[in-house]
Amino acid sequence: MAISNVQFAAIVEHLRKVAPPARGTSVKVRRGRCVETQRGHTTKKGRQFHVLIDSRLGYAATEETMIHEWAHVRSWRPHHPLSGDHDAVWGVCYAEVYCLYHGVK
Repeated sequence: MAISNVQFAAIVEHLRKVAPPARGTSVKVRRGRCVETQRGHTTKKGRQFHVLIDSRLGYAATEETMIHEWAHVRSWRPHHPLSGDHDAVWGVCYAEVYCLYHGVK
């Protein structure tokens, strides 16, 4: 069952509070998959990040996808020779955001 707009807004607000992004970030729910096989997708245009999330996800899947995409925002390093989509820096950011979101110390 898909989550409500109120639940989605609460997830995003909690992420902004505990793990604020370095740059402006817009988050939108999209009906259906964001890209053919993905539950979420992050892009950067200018100085703004855009996160799209599949609207059909349940609460737990939305939380997990938002943490995943938030890690992309926090680990963004354009034109860095070692940067990759799911590289070590992204992994560290993912772990950090996950722990901050869930209150793990």
